[in-house]
Amino acid sequence: MLDVIRSSLLAEYSVGQWMLVFYLCSFAGWCWEVSLYLVKERRFVNRGFLSGPILPIYGFGALIVLATCLPVKDSALAVALLGAFAATLLEYVTGFVMEHTFHVRYWDYSKRPLNLNGYVCLLSAVTWAVFSVAVVCIVHPAVHPYIRRIPTQIAGTMAAALSAFAVVDVVFAVRRALDLRALLESMERYARELEAVYGGLDTISDRVGDMIRSFAEQVDERREELSAGLQHITSARGRVVQLLAEKRISLEEGVRERFANFESILEDVADFLPDVSALRAEVEAAKERYDRQSEALRSVRARRMVRAKKVLRANPGVSSRWYGRALEQLERARDERQKQGTEE
Repeated sequence: MLDVIRSSLLAEYSVGQWMLVFYLCSFAGWCWEVSLYLVKERRFVNRGFLSGPILPIYGFGALIVLATCLPVKDSALAVALLGAFAATLLEYVTGFVMEHTFHVRYWDYSKRPLNLNGYVCLLSAVTWAVFSVAVVCIVHPAVHPYIRRIPTQIAGTMAAALSAFAVVDVVFAVRRALDLRALLESMERYARELEAVYGGLDTISDRVGDMIRSFAEQVDERREELSAGLQHITSARGRVVQLLAEKRISLEEGVRERFANFESILEDVADFLPDVSALRAEVEAAKERYDRQSEALRSVRARRMVRAKKVLRANPGVSSRWYGRALEQLERARDERQKQGTEE
């Protein structure tokens, strides 16, 4: 069976000519995606996993569609059904492998109706069906004579040159994707550490509040001052919680604000509480640990951010079930930079 398929394919084109078809369709797919974003976002986005102007999934999709559908090219319905099945299977496998390799989804159909694990959906299958009919019944008959006219040796040389560039591009693209994964891992780990710090500050806050209440019961004449200090603690924590819930600040900014609040609160209550030195030492230790963690993250982020930003720019719809919180933070920072650039 494989020998029959191979012989029929080689009867259509040489290996070099098939590779040129692959790069031609990959380039056409890139043009299509870029055009969509130009219309939708009104800005240029160099779409795809690679830096070069090709989207290999379209190239592989075209090859698979041609390989499976040329035998039934006289029936548009058969081409649509067979091409949609083959290309959708390719899209599913590609999405699955890329997500489990890089822990990031480069496309996500989870919010679209009749999707399968977010990798494919009914609309994408219909798009592949239309694509299959267009390639097999319209594009291929039109370009076939021109591809066949390219001498085999020249086609092989051109394909080899294009493949050399593509391989280099793939190496750098994989490195960028791994950098993004490593960056998201470090940010997610840092977020868990921040949550631990934040929880520790809640504990200190509760202890200060308990001390104020206890002392207020014994010292009636200072009750008003002590009540104001207690209200300060409650309102400061509530304000940070509200800002975090509204996503107006990040957890990192929230922790910084909590530290600033504690310095003010401890200064206020130091005059009328028996001893806050232990609490001061605890807050200072937590702040030192937070500063070390922040510096470590900044060091990692600086090294990897440049390459990771390219992935985010080229794939605005990325998502991650492993590092959703960290990815959301990166995307928010990206959107703020784009907004600032637009305003300027």
